[in-house]
Amino acid sequence: MASELLRLLEFDKIRELLAARCQYSVASERAREIAPTADRDQVAYLLRVTREAARLLNERPSFTIGGFRDIRSVVQAAQRGNILAPADVRTVLDTLEAAASLRRQFMADERWSERYPALAEFVLAMVDLPGLRADLARSIGPRGEVLDTASPELAAIRRSLKEAHERLLERLRRLLAERQEAIQDAYVTIRDGRYVIPVRADRRQAVPGITHDVSGSGQTLFVEPFEVLELNNRWRELQAAETHEIERILRVLTQRIADVADELLQIVEAGAALDLALAKARLAYDLDAVEPELLEPSGPTVPEGHPFLRVRLRAARHPLLDRRTAVPIDVELGERFRILVITGPNTGGKTVALKTVGLLALMAQAGLFIPAAPGSGLSVFPAIFVDIGDEQSIEQNLSTFSSHMRRIVATLQQADASSLVLLDEIAAGTDPQEGAALARAILERLLEIGALGIVTTHYPELKVFATGTPGLENASVEFDPITLSPTYRLLVGLPGRSHALEVARRLGLPEDVIARARELLGSGAPQLDRLIAEMHRRLEEAESLAAAAERSRREAEQLRAAAERLLAEAERERREARQEVLRELEAELARARELARKIERAARSPAYPPIEVTQDSLRALEEVKRRIQSSGRQSGQERVPEIAVGDRVELTALGLEGDVVAIHPESEEVEVRIGQFRVRQPQASVRRIGPRREEVSQTFAPPVSVTTIPRVEPEIHLRGLHVEEALDRLDRYLDRAVRAGLPWVRVVHGKGTGTLRQAIHAFLRDHPLVKSWELAGPHEGGLGVTVVYLEV
Repeated sequence: MASELLRLLEFDKIRELLAARCQYSVASERAREIAPTADRDQVAYLLRVTREAARLLNERPSFTIGGFRDIRSVVQAAQRGNILAPADVRTVLDTLEAAASLRRQFMADERWSERYPALAEFVLAMVDLPGLRADLARSIGPRGEVLDTASPELAAIRRSLKEAHERLLERLRRLLAERQEAIQDAYVTIRDGRYVIPVRADRRQAVPGITHDVSGSGQTLFVEPFEVLELNNRWRELQAAETHEIERILRVLTQRIADVADELLQIVEAGAALDLALAKARLAYDLDAVEPELLEPSGPTVPEGHPFLRVRLRAARHPLLDRRTAVPIDVELGERFRILVITGPNTGGKTVALKTVGLLALMAQAGLFIPAAPGSGLSVFPAIFVDIGDEQSIEQNLSTFSSHMRRIVATLQQADASSLVLLDEIAAGTDPQEGAALARAILERLLEIGALGIVTTHYPELKVFATGTPGLENASVEFDPITLSPTYRLLVGLPGRSHALEVARRLGLPEDVIARARELLGSGAPQLDRLIAEMHRRLEEAESLAAAAERSRREAEQLRAAAERLLAEAERERREARQEVLRELEAELARARELARKIERAARSPAYPPIEVTQDSLRALEEVKRRIQSSGRQSGQERVPEIAVGDRVELTALGLEGDVVAIHPESEEVEVRIGQFRVRQPQASVRRIGPRREEVSQTFAPPVSVTTIPRVEPEIHLRGLHVEEALDRLDRYLDRAVRAGLPWVRVVHGKGTGTLRQAIHAFLRDHPLVKSWELAGPHEGGLGVTVVYLEV
């Protein structure tokens, strides 16, 4: 798009904001070069890049591209054959290491290419050059010095140079001590690149040698003694050798850099693209901007075949205004109308509204997020035409009106239905009557073309024209007649009022002058103003009611949130209390299960215990049962319905099965017969597992009652279970097997390490229901199966 358009809409200032947020100098250059594109696919790609960069910074706020350097001139110098300085070579190394670090950061996330596909393209474009990076790191230090490890020859030369230097200094210090009477001061210095000592001019003959310099006073001669002449020569020769070797090393490294010049420049551009994307994300954060939707064309097409494009901005702000004080505006074009006609006082915000729409369209088409509310969106405009400001030209002898007309003429010649047209003060700067007629004709032509647009004007005739013309809509910027200042609110659907007479009255213009002005206006203008005033009044009432409704909604929302918090807290406290009760219940249940098993074993044992012992056990069981019943009621468990006398049930708390012999509604308990014993349990802890049986009576005498023999398989499988769980299952199984009248059963425990088999045998040895046991035959399971003979 034309640079003049970008300047008029202040897009150049957006470029500067973007450049200031780049951390890489090359990215800053690219930021100052970005421009909107009319390619919809390209716009979608640019926005996707910004979206990924924003997500990356949200997840890793400290992420940067690191130590990238602008090495373009260095690479180009290497291509020309210029030997690079060590510091320049170091900048290449820094850039290569920064690129390698970026690759490592991205690849640390296994799904990085899926989560950041657009940014991944930049990272993958940073070609890895491990060989060059290693050679440069071995040769150049962090301060740009050539390291001893650059080559074996350099290391050897530097060792010899150090030794020669030490010998030279040692000989000179010895001379200073031996010739103290001829020495001006006891120190060694350098003149013309050679070591010398300061000798008194009157004792020159005491130190034979070559004079390299004389002090300003002439009292001191700087002499290189003949005794160190060869040592100095050796030191200088080694220095020259070091210089030549360094030059050779740099020549080799320069050629290495020149050989991969294209790859290095690609790394620079990829790093700049990544940093530019991050800068766009930072700018979006600073502007509180959102990603704009790319709106598809809607409605029919005009004869030329161009689709109707759209603008939908919600709470949009001009990005160059302070977001804390800027008044947001809502603008929609392309749905109910094509062109918005804004009227209102000067400095009221008409031009700002027009610029906001244009600048946000440019930002979106450059891949930038826009300062607006979520849900805002724009179509991609192939062309945007703008006429803003006073462009009077002395050189071209053009008046304000003429300069405006030149742009409008070009607009009408080039615009089509896919264009966005923004005209500030349309047809201003000429006779008002002719200007209004011209403005109306221009609007008619824009409607014929099908362009989308916003125009601002002071002409009252355009208010009436926009009111009755399909495709046009009035809007105004609000003005407070009490404070005589604009509010900067954009009111779509309402034409602007003229406040000139009100302002003049408040400023002290005589009342008779104002009255005369009203007479000269005629009857039509006051009626129109009164109509507009009534529309504004009704709008204010509607907004007041809407504000009150919104306040009520917020209050209701706050009350609902408070209620939800209280409910959540109550639910949390209930859960915690229930968990505490359940923990206590679990402890009681464990005791009850163990006691019930002991009673059952005692009852089945051939050596039946005395009746008083059994009665003591029953009393203990009853005590545990009462505690369980109390805990069960506290835990809030639901009662199990539809349990009747004769049902086969499971006592879930005790892990036993029995028959219901009585129900006690007053205490919500059931009485269950388990073998020769009766147990009362809360209904909530009883689960029905079998059909009802017809009972002769609900009262049973334990010694003579008849029970149904349950069907039990003659084999149980315990392989793969932990010892404790296996023994628990085996104990229950043996009880059911005895009650079923089985004479023997098979216990399949597997061979394995033998741990489970040994634990089972130890358990069977003391079990009251077991007569004897033995391992199965070799063809019946061998060591993996135990045959148990029961007491029946």
